[in-house]
Amino acid sequence: MKGTIKTYLPEKKYGFIKGDDGKDYFFHESEFRDKSHIGKICEEAFVNFDQQATPKGYKAKNCSLINPSEVLTFVTPDEFITSRSNSVRGWDIIEYGHWIVHGTSSDSPDAAKRDVIDSATRIGANALINLEYYKTTGSSGNYNYTIHNFRGRPVTLAKKNSKGKYHSDELSGLNQRAEALKKKLVEQTKASKRKRNIVWLVVAVLSFFSLGTEPIFIIGLIIVGFIIGHSTDYDHWLERA
Repeated sequence: MKGTIKTYLPEKKYGFIKGDDGKDYFFHESEFRDKSHIGKICEEAFVNFDQQATPKGYKAKNCSLINPSEVLTFVTPDEFITSRSNSVRGWDIIEYGHWIVHGTSSDSPDAAKRDVIDSATRIGANALINLEYYKTTGSSGNYNYTIHNFRGRPVTLAKKNSKGKYHSDELSGLNQRAEALKKKLVEQTKASKRKRNIVWLVVAVLSFFSLGTEPIFIIGLIIVGFIIGHSTDYDHWLERA
């Protein structure tokens, strides 16, 4: 019988084949006669197999891939995936990120999670593993408030599929993109700090030469300093693991 693999779970080592007769056949990868085919098993691949009826349903035995050398393409998730563990069921990690991305929000955990997903997307990841939620506390005057945070490791997920539209070289580059972006953001942070220092230096010098004048002028200088004399940490959300 010929058929097409419609479902395959690598971590469980089994799946289902849709036979040319329209029936679904359970298979285990140990049923592949040529063990070199096991690493090429994927959904939508064509197979030959022997049929077997069991009390639990139909089973495929003595399986073999048809044209295994043609299984060179991959599919990726339709949506961004998050996982608390170090793996994602049904998917292979093509590239493991050497970075940790952060997301934060004082509004809600959902907003913080959206932020961490946006952060991972900036470097081209399509999933986060080891996702962790934690709280910190912010303050404004005498008022303390909760800050919601998420952090996780970005990865690129995919799985082999004979009808996939990606090749392995198209799914790499996650760490290189992160490295390039980190360098750019660090420079932006440094520039922001230089601007802050210059603003406060100007405020200090003008305040010194304004001694003896109306205090309101010095107060005005200080207010201007607080308005524009601050820096932004552009790279805080991306750190090396």
